Amino acid sequence: MVGLSREVLNLTDGLDDFVGEHCGALVSFFGVVRNRHNGKSVDCIDYECHESMCLKMMHKIEDEVGRKWPDVSLVLIHRIGMVKLGEASILVHCASPHRKDSYEASQYVMNRVKEILPIWKREFHPDGKTSWVGLGS
Repeated sequence: MVGLSREVLNLTDGLDDFVGEHCGALVSFFGVVRNRHNGKSVDCIDYECHESMCLKMMHKIEDEVGRKWPDVSLVLIHRIGMVKLGEASILVHCASPHRKDSYEASQYVMNRVKEILPIWKREFHPDGKTSWVGLGS
């Protein structure tokens, strides 16, 4: 399951009917907005994307995971819009019969997200300035 959300993400999002009797491991990654980036203070981040292209790339990642780790079930949700400090911008769940596959798949997903997802973030700083970060910025 992949998706974009304008709502606050919770660690349990996407888990309904996700972890079943086949599951011996669940690895979750919760990427949270922090107060510093590249030496600058950050107040909040506004995430923007081309939604249809972003979903297409998220499905591509999901397909790649399915080919590399056929027993892994995936949830990938990325937040768009304004995200406050301490709130999650991304949620990844990888479930599988064995922990090795779940760990490897989770790391793979985050690496691919950083490589190909067309999401840009505008960081807001306490001095009123902003900085763009993302593909092509």
